[in-house]
Amino acid sequence: MSFFGGNLLWNVAKAASSVADAFEKQSDIAVVYSVILDENHPEIKEGRRTIADVGSIQCRLISDIQNNELIFARPLDSSVTILPLRNQTVFIQKLGSEYIYTQISKGLSPNTSNAENLISSLFPATQETDTGNKSKNYSKVSSTGITRSNTNSVNDFDGFGDYFGIEEGIHKLKLYEGDTLFQGRFGQSIRLSGYNNADNEFSPSLILRNGESPENRQKEDGVLVEEDINGDGNIIFLGGGNALLEYTLPIENKKESFFNYPNELRGNQILLNSDRVIISAKSSEMIFASKGDIGMITDGQFSLDSNRGINVTVEDHIFFDTKNRDFNIDIGNGTIALGTDGTLEAAAKGETLVELLGEMLDLIAQQIYLTPAGPSSPGPTNIAQFTTLKSKLNTLLSNNVQLK
Repeated sequence: MSFFGGNLLWNVAKAASSVADAFEKQSDIAVVYSVILDENHPEIKEGRRTIADVGSIQCRLISDIQNNELIFARPLDSSVTILPLRNQTVFIQKLGSEYIYTQISKGLSPNTSNAENLISSLFPATQETDTGNKSKNYSKVSSTGITRSNTNSVNDFDGFGDYFGIEEGIHKLKLYEGDTLFQGRFGQSIRLSGYNNADNEFSPSLILRNGESPENRQKEDGVLVEEDINGDGNIIFLGGGNALLEYTLPIENKKESFFNYPNELRGNQILLNSDRVIISAKSSEMIFASKGDIGMITDGQFSLDSNRGINVTVEDHIFFDTKNRDFNIDIGNGTIALGTDGTLEAAAKGETLVELLGEMLDLIAQQIYLTPAGPSSPGPTNIAQFTTLKSKLNTLLSNNVQLK
């Protein structure tokens, strides 16, 4: 590298270091007093702020304990909103005339971090006492419109918000090398991982979870957990590679008709598991396409409702096994057509056919013939055979198929 090239790099590094030093000098830790959530916040209602300030906070610098003034700070990136709570600490940096904040996440659980009385513990001199005394600047704090939730004015700012409540049993997730992980306060998470499997074998996956499993929530604080494909509230899993997905169907059905159900779940696959799944196409088609088999397995009833027809085209046999249950087709006043080649004819009704044939055999048995010698005796000489034939007519009737 030439002298000039080396000198340029040195100057750039020096300038960057100077900027970093200046930036660091303007950094501090603050405690959140209020979060602007919507247009109903007093700062917006009273015209001091606008909708553009939603997501910003009012906070107080820990290093300036004697100053009772609240600082207004915007999020570092307004396109990604990670809201802190009241009594939570944030990292404050001053850029020009404005302050920006980033959330400080610590503690055993993503749900909460600092104590809910951090403000009253750090700044007791600025809080109203039981005797009603106030610091000279307390009016500044109370004029910010922060909702009070306790009758004891010393603890006006206790709690994490107006309705936020601590959720017990929310745990941090175990990390794997190279992970990108987003964890919410309420058991939600998004994980982009490459080695989150028992063998730490490269198998890229993306897991979106909503709700930690009841089993994991029973574990003590300080325990790291992993996503539970079978037990978490909702899971969308996008897997790849050769790692085995430990998933079990939540049914008792023996899946006898799904001959090729996979005995291992490996490779590129998507799994969606929840208590209820609704897939809706509002204005156009819903298409299910598979190079392999398609199976629908349920412990309950399978039903299909359509305002129009149903078309099925197959190139193999069709089997229905009702396990000794009835098979009913209710067509109302419609018709059933079996076969498509040639002219179709109406099917005979079993009981009606037996009745008509019985009447015909009775008439045969009662026939009288006119002869030169006069009328013959009623019935043929083999009338017993006709009587026997009549007794067998009911064998025409099916034990399983009925027609209207």
